[in-house]
Amino acid sequence: MSIVLTQMYVVKAERQAEFTPLLNEFLAVKKARPELFDGLKSWKLYRQEIGRPAGLYVEMWEYESLAQMEETNERIHKDEGMDAIRSAFHQIVEPATLSEGVWRPVA
Repeated sequence: MSIVLTQMYVVKAERQAEFTPLLNEFLAVKKARPELFDGLKSWKLYRQEIGRPAGLYVEMWEYESLAQMEETNERIHKDEGMDAIRSAFHQIVEPATLSEGVWRPVA
């Protein structure tokens, strides 16, 4: 049974213009280097349209198991290109809104 790592965040209002190019850079790396993401079953990004906080993003990273998530994330975090993307991402996100959780299906 798979697990889903969720990451929720709001992009700083004054840094919104930087989000789409950074997202596109991530998507380009993900497409060009599938071996880097080996073990990732699916990845989805949603933006909240109604509710609080306004403009909340939710990323969902699906893996087969916690062990697979740890192995894949370790590989991604060691990559220089992904490290640069991650560092830039943390500069544009409101720190107080950043949260993570691991979910498993129940029903």
